[in-house]
This record gives sequence, structure tokens and C-alpha cells, in this order.
Amino acid sequence: MASVKKPVALLILIGGRQTPNVLSAQFLRPDIIAPIASREAMRPGEAWEKVRRVLEQLSPRVLDPHTVDAFDLNDIRAQCAAAIGRFPDARWVCNITCATTIMSIGAYEVGRMRNASVWYFDTAGRRVVTLAGQPPDGDPYRLSVENYLQIYNRAAQPTPPPPVSWVALARQMAQAPDDAIEFREILRRANADARFTQPRRLAALSLTPTMVQWCEQAQAAGFISAIHQHSNHHEILQADGAFWDFVNGAWLEIYAWDAAQRAGCFDDCCPGIEIPAQGGLSPMNQIDLAATHAASLLIAECKTEARPFRTEHLDQLRAITSMIGGSFVGALFITARSQHKADAQALAAFRAQAHARQIVVVTGDQLNQLPDILTREATRPTFPRG
Repeated sequence: MASVKKPVALLILIGGRQTPNVLSAQFLRPDIIAPIASREAMRPGEAWEKVRRVLEQLSPRVLDPHTVDAFDLNDIRAQCAAAIGRFPDARWVCNITCATTIMSIGAYEVGRMRNASVWYFDTAGRRVVTLAGQPPDGDPYRLSVENYLQIYNRAAQPTPPPPVSWVALARQMAQAPDDAIEFREILRRANADARFTQPRRLAALSLTPTMVQWCEQAQAAGFISAIHQHSNHHEILQADGAFWDFVNGAWLEIYAWDAAQRAGCFDDCCPGIEIPAQGGLSPMNQIDLAATHAASLLIAECKTEARPFRTEHLDQLRAITSMIGGSFVGALFITARSQHKADAQALAAFRAQAHARQIVVVTGDQLNQLPDILTREATRPTFPRG
């Protein structure tokens, strides 16, 4: 007779930073989550309110928290024993990382006595310290972007990594992002954005020397067949419709992905991910850059508009994070527009709105620092996760 698989139950402590609890729930995908919460953590806007929705995405049964005095060891022991005692046939794991030291001691003692596995998450060292029972079967800190999204029941459609020649052109354009915005408008006025089936001449183009260099790299990338210089203008033979898509915005997405690759701290990073809306209905949700570090997700929205500082962009970014981890997801808004070219009042208001939504803003003049900014937001985030 086949043995019946035991349900997996996770006991967690609610108080303070909750990222370790989310990591353990992502890794185990437990059938049951039993929270033990301090009274302070149960107040409106505090730890339980912040983490509850994410936990409910990760387990079919999240119990109401057992509330304790965070410094009363006997109370903590009793509530932990009561939680575990409700499901005596489950395979229990106790994550004692969060909340007060007294709460950790109480949960450890009860977990060990009840033959549970007791884990402590050292997130800085990317390790799990096993204090009792069995260690994790695998690495809770290493997740691909695809696997992370699957945890939240989201099917991803990633874009393949771009060719090296495209990355080279994106790097060149990132050196003069405001000129890249103007280059796009020059091509638009020449009808480069119109659909076509045969190569088309884009005539009478007033290009700067920098733009001419970009066209030469675009020729190497296969976007154009030739560029010709006349007395006071240039002419391009546009060979591929992808040239417009690249100049219209793909270059910044590719540059952001390349910056994440060069940062060297991510377990995985993907450009251009489309996530179907709930139930597979349109429209698709677009993530320009997604990267994982220590089983946490960082996403970025990239904009090459001349006037990108609009609040709806921030709202859309946060709407996406709400589906895949909420405030435990790091978010950046990356724009090609530099500070000195932006409307100062609009940018100041936008930064205030971004700060309220815990979104980091990167302007065009900061693009050369993007690998460092991404590293900082992965390892020492501006806005603490959760």
C-alpha cells in the first residue's frame, strides 16, 4: 500500500522584517502556514498586514495568527505548541528568523520538542542555518525569473537575449540618451515607424556625428543596408522594421538587461517579459527587466519618451508588483530623459510620487551608473522590502 504524503506546514514569526518568511514560503510552498505574531506586528500597517497577502499567494491555507506577548516566553511556547498541535500529522518546519529573540527561543524549543525542522535564514550570507531536524532540500536563495513567477502562478513569455551587435548599439545610445530621443523623432518624421515590406529610403536626415556612428553600428546589426552622406544631410536605406522598434525604446530595455548582466550579482535576469493577465485574458503585462537575487525579484520599467514623468507609469509598475510579491519586489523606473533636459517641476513631483510608491527613479544622466545602481538595489535596497 502506498504511503500517504504528509502535508507540509510552516510556522513563522511575525514581527520586524518579513523577507525571510517569504523566502521560506516560496521554497516550501507549504500546505499550511501558521503565523505567530507579536501584538505590535498585528497593528494596522505593520508586519502582518504587509506580509499576509503575499503568504496567501504562496499557500492554500494561511491561518489567522496566534498573537503573543513578544517577551513572554511561556506565552510564546504555549501558542507555538497550540499551532503545531492542530496538525500533528504534518511535516513541520519552523522559521525562527523574524521577530524578537525571545520569540525565536520559544519557537525553537517547541519545534525541536515536536520533531520539527527548525531553520534560521541568514539572508546576508545566503545560507540557512539548520538548528534542528532536516536542512532544506535545495537552495532556497537561488531562483530563476521563470521559477519565481511560477511560484506566483504567473506564466512568463520571456524575450530571447539580444544579439551582441544590438547590445553594442544600445551601449552607444546610452552614452547620449537625450540625443537618442531626438534621433527617434528624426526617424519618425522620415516615416521610419510606418510598416513596410521592402527596404525604404529615409531621406533628408539631419544627423549629428554621434547619430551617424549609431547608424554605422545599426548597419553592422542588420537594421539598415547603407547610410549615405550628401552635402548637408544623410540618407539611410532601412532594411528591417526592427530598426524602428529598437530606436523607439527597445535599446533602453536591452541596455538595462546588459547593465544587470554586468552588475554580476543576479542569479538570473531577463529582458522583455510578458505576463498574461489573470485568467489569460488580454492585455499582457510587460516587464522590461526582471532579475532575481537571493530569491527576491527586482523589476524595471524603461521609458524613452520625451516627457516620461507621468504618474500612470508608476501606478502600472506597482500594479504588476502586486501580482508577484507586492512590496517584497524591488521596482525601478528607468528613463532616457536626463535631469537637465527635463521639466524641473514635473520631475520633482514625479520623484515624490515614486518615493511614496517605493520606486527608485533612474534618469538618463545616471545610465552609465546603472550596473552599480542595480547592485545596490539588489543588495542594499533604498526601500527595505516588505
